Amino acid sequence: MAGTNDTNAPQGNRIMPLSDDDAPPSYRLGGIAYFGYRLAVTAKLFDRKFVEVLQAHSTLTLPQWRCLAQLGLAEPGTVRSLAEGAVVDRAEVSRALARLVAQGIVQRHDNEVDQRSPHFSLTPEGRALYDRLRKPVSQFIGSLVSQVDKDDIDAADRVLWTLSKGCVD
Repeated sequence: MAGTNDTNAPQGNRIMPLSDDDAPPSYRLGGIAYFGYRLAVTAKLFDRKFVEVLQAHSTLTLPQWRCLAQLGLAEPGTVRSLAEGAVVDRAEVSRALARLVAQGIVQRHDNEVDQRSPHFSLTPEGRALYDRLRKPVSQFIGSLVSQVDKDDIDAADRVLWTLSKGCVD
């Protein structure tokens, strides 16, 4: 994995060091016993930066984005399907969807098969928002993975999928 280029590093407060030599002990020591910790810290840092991207380009919260992104890829969705897709609880999805419906970004449709489980889809405004946010989101992800070899990304995908499968009850 290639190191970070210091000339591209943001100025001001840094959450993480810019070189491997500056890495905190949890990244240098502990071996496999600290892998889960490093994974959790990385996920938290990713979420923080992702929220910054969302805030720079929209008023969406992370739970709202998770609903919007899933609906942008596959409509319609239900509270259950969206919660399962984002691996979050249904109450979080219900709150996010209620706000998105109130904002006119998502519309609710009756489910003829199960009235207790309405379907949700993007409105034209929601589709436009999703399409508009895809560019800065893709740029953010691209800026992260541009520092990593494609073979390493492929290996990371396999590792993450294996770990994810191992975490499912």
